[in-house]
Amino acid sequence: MDTVLDLVQQWAAAELAGDADALTELLDENFAGIGPVGFVLNREQWAGRHRDGNLTNHAIEIIDPQLTHYGDTVIVRAVMDQKTTARGRDTSGSFRIGVVAVRRGEQWVIAHLQLSGPMITPGEVPPFAR
Repeated sequence: MDTVLDLVQQWAAAELAGDADALTELLDENFAGIGPVGFVLNREQWAGRHRDGNLTNHAIEIIDPQLTHYGDTVIVRAVMDQKTTARGRDTSGSFRIGVVAVRRGEQWVIAHLQLSGPMITPGEVPPFAR
């Protein structure tokens, strides 16, 4: 399990650094990532968010990770707190994150990732509401 937690921390570090090449190595070739507003990206598109210069992460923290093991698959549920600018707009916040890690030989990779949020208190209107 520590290996999967290390994988998630390596992913967060690559996101923080904007390291598209490291992300490509950490994500499975069949990776699908779902962003906080519902967009779906493959591995190249997810890593490419850092190549176009429109995304800058200033801080990322993975909080309270919980792991469930299913053989060669581990589901990670956590909160991701981020300070981020995307396309010139502040997109900072806390998000629920779900990560599906799979074992490929001796290596663990991320096959799926989903962000939900930003997290708000009950009754609060989300900042993106129209």
